[in-house]
Amino acid sequence: MRPHAGKIALFLVFALFAVGIGGCSSHTFVQTEPSLILGAKELSGYIGKDGVVIVDTRSADEYAAGHVQGAVNIPTEDIVINVPVKNMLTSQKKIEKVMGSNGISNSTMVIAYDSNKMGASRLLWTLFMYGHRDVKVVDGGFNALSACNLTLSTESVSPQEAVFTAREPASNWLATQEEVLAQVNAPDDNRILLDVRSMEEYYEVGKVPTSVMMDYNTNFFSGDQTFKTTDITKINYMEEGIFPENEIILYCQTSLRAAPVFVQLYEAGYRNIRIYDGAYLEWSSNSGNPIEMPAGSAAPAAKDAS
Repeated sequence: MRPHAGKIALFLVFALFAVGIGGCSSHTFVQTEPSLILGAKELSGYIGKDGVVIVDTRSADEYAAGHVQGAVNIPTEDIVINVPVKNMLTSQKKIEKVMGSNGISNSTMVIAYDSNKMGASRLLWTLFMYGHRDVKVVDGGFNALSACNLTLSTESVSPQEAVFTAREPASNWLATQEEVLAQVNAPDDNRILLDVRSMEEYYEVGKVPTSVMMDYNTNFFSGDQTFKTTDITKINYMEEGIFPENEIILYCQTSLRAAPVFVQLYEAGYRNIRIYDGAYLEWSSNSGNPIEMPAGSAAPAAKDAS
């Protein structure tokens, strides 16, 4: 069971009436089964289990200092490239090599954890992009696992190599700069550009015109940094006018923060979700792209994509 359930039940009753959604009955949310999010206490039941690979997405140094027993190390840098801008989706061949060398085949369940709320979700989205859907992220990441007093190891793991065949990148989870520009130039009321950076970033460097601002931290409880429940998530997004019928294009600065928002929206029953992988870094690096600044603010100076 996800944490905080008892504390929020009464809040949900009042919130549902407050936003006039009657238990979300007027909107169709897809039930996510099985869940993409695994409670930290549940991970012990998967350690050493056949057909399961636990992935530590932290840096090599963090992994070496102590990791879940049997976990392999796939840092985020291994699944991204920095062309044309930082943190773009890497190639099919690279994913096949990285997954196969870590013992992950097309029939493997992948369970990933991080320490920054982004790495595990970015791996999940990447695997979704290449056709692998049997993947979960550990709620609360390494800190939550440490709090469970799991036995940690400093020994590196040398898994038996596997064969992983990546499909063509799935267009239904990915948005391009051209598609974002088309939305800016001819807005579709059913399509929402969702900027998950902070308001401070917006005030400093602007945003893609017409974007809705909603900090990615909104998706986490502030105390233990676990994901908020699906009911709270539905309320939070519908209060912003974001419904499951909408097509949602997510972006942040380099697309990493967009990944946990993708996971949380998918978990809550949204399915028309795409990540603009070039993100605001690509958008703002192109002098031909319009930038919306807060009223009274000057446009930022031109910057390169370094």
